[in-house]
Amino acid sequence: MVRSSTLKHVRDFSAWSPAATAIQYQSVKYNISTKGNRFVGAGPKVDQAWREISYDMGDQWISKADIRKLGMPETSLKVHHPQTGEDGYRVGMEAFHQLHCINLLRRVTYKEYYEPLGGEFGKGPEELQKHTDHCIEVLRLNTQCNADIGLFTFYMIDGDPLAWPELNSNHVCRNFDRVRQWATEHSVGNMEILSS
Repeated sequence: MVRSSTLKHVRDFSAWSPAATAIQYQSVKYNISTKGNRFVGAGPKVDQAWREISYDMGDQWISKADIRKLGMPETSLKVHHPQTGEDGYRVGMEAFHQLHCINLLRRVTYKEYYEPLGGEFGKGPEELQKHTDHCIEVLRLNTQCNADIGLFTFYMIDGDPLAWPELNSNHVCRNFDRVRQWATEHSVGNMEILSS
C-alpha cells in the first residue's frame, strides 16, 4: 500500500513522474549467488527472464499535461492512449532502459553465443562498442545518482591474504513488481522488435 508519507517522500526526492504512485519501499537482503540464478548465463531461458524485466511491458503513455510537468518538449513523439484514444506522448521509463543496458553488457560477456544471432552484434564491432559505451555511461550516472549507502562486511579465507566481501547485504528497495505493473498498465507497446 502506498502511504501518503511514501508518496510525499518520492515526490520530494525523485524526479517528477506519473509513476510515483506505484512506489512502495521494501526491505531486501541481496542474494548475490549466481548458481541457479535465472538472469545469469546465455540462452533462450535467460533471454526470456531478461525480456520479462526490461522489455515486455513496452513503452508508456503520458498525457499532454504530464509532458509539461516532465519538462520535455511538446514536439516529442505523440501517440494515442491504447484504450481511450486520448492524445498523449510515448515515454520510456529509465529503470527499464538501465536494465536493457545491463542485459546488453551480459550479452557482450557471452559474445560467442550472441554474435551468431545478429541483433546488436550484427551491426559490426564499432556500433556494438558505441552501444556498450552508452550503456556503461547510463549505468555509471545511475549508480552515482542513487549512491547506494548500504554497507557490506568482509571475511577471511584460510590461506588467502586478501579479504573477501560479504555481498549479501541489507537494502531498502523500491518494489520493482509494482513499478513494472504501472508500466504495463500504461503501455503503448514497443517500437522495436527484439531479434533474439
